[in-house]
Amino acid sequence: MSEFLVFEKVTKRYGDFYAVRDVSFEVRQGEIFALLGPSGCGKTTLLRMLAGFIEPDEGRILVDGQDVTGLPPEKRPVNTVFQSYALFPHLSIRDNIGFGLKMAKKPKAEIAREVDKMLDLVDLTEHGDKKPDQISGGQKQRVAIARALVNKPRVLLLDEPLAALDLKLRQRLLVELDEIHDEVGITFLY
Repeated sequence: MSEFLVFEKVTKRYGDFYAVRDVSFEVRQGEIFALLGPSGCGKTTLLRMLAGFIEPDEGRILVDGQDVTGLPPEKRPVNTVFQSYALFPHLSIRDNIGFGLKMAKKPKAEIAREVDKMLDLVDLTEHGDKKPDQISGGQKQRVAIARALVNKPRVLLLDEPLAALDLKLRQRLLVELDEIHDEVGITFLY
């Protein structure tokens, strides 16, 4: 299996401070790859550079052989699950999951079909018409995962998505994330 995601000598500076310095690594397609380290070591900076939210000062990032370093976020084959869920409180769970497809102007029937698949994948079928404030923290995180996956990204970025949850729920959702990964088969960068 060849390298699918490549960081080549990536550096990000803020003035004299190096958030990331000369980082290189490779991830194979379909892997779950975890970035580990203490707070402030650059993990989130690496994810944000891959997502296109910030640009590296040096180096480049490739996805499946394509240099994505200069592409805007919406042109990159990645989606992010944030620690804060980032759900729209005024939208139903169903509408939160389908939001990206709606913005991409997909046909309503396709949106409904894909949202139903995601609701089933994250075991929230019976909660589709609820609002985010009517479900638990673990369920909100599963909605955020479904919303990120419904757009069929090549890479799913998971920026400490379970940090706000208690230990038992974190452990259970880690198992669920592994099962979701097995189902969808895309690259996860955690």
